[in-house]
Amino acid sequence: MRKFQIRTAKNAHILSMSDEEFLQWADRKSMIVFQNWEQTDEYFELYMLYMKRKMQRDLETVYDVVSEKAKQGDEKAVKLFLQLHKDMAQLQKSMNRTQTKQEEVQEDEDDDLVL
Repeated sequence: MRKFQIRTAKNAHILSMSDEEFLQWADRKSMIVFQNWEQTDEYFELYMLYMKRKMQRDLETVYDVVSEKAKQGDEKAVKLFLQLHKDMAQLQKSMNRTQTKQEEVQEDEDDDLVL
């Protein structure tokens, strides 16, 4: 969150810290532990979630601009607007298939053990 300046109610003070202040706050002597963590699958998954959300916000902005121009009769904007709808429908279908496959894998991993 600090690296990408993702602000929450609980971390605002951390975002403004220098590296030295952050290390002192985290009770670490160097950034190596954080740099090593950035090489893990966990970090990559979180990074991909961050980028996905960032792209969604950008797409919303573009969509709003294109939609407004299309409503004003701009032919290029109308074509782009229709293409955006088509692409988003295809993306949604793809996401639904991926989610279904993930659910099937999770069901397969269930070993029916009772604790």
